[in-house]
Amino acid sequence: MPLWLRILLVAVAVLVGAFALDRLGLWMEARGWIYWRKLKPKGGGLAAGLTAFHQLVEPQVRQVIEDREERTIDRNDSTGQR
Repeated sequence: MPLWLRILLVAVAVLVGAFALDRLGLWMEARGWIYWRKLKPKGGGLAAGLTAFHQLVEPQVRQVIEDREERTIDRNDSTGQR
């Protein structure tokens, strides 16, 4: 088998594999298992960990977080949302 044909077959196999992996990722995302391309994460574990660390370093951060949560609760109560 000529070298150019082997290279072409490997390139096609890589493209088919990448396409299959992308479709698998989209399928898993549709089930809510992962974030792939369509959905964006809303907060996360790393952000929560950094916030906890930030509260240890600067205690006034806790007051800002509590104030933000109170405003969100007040806004939801006035609109009737949960």
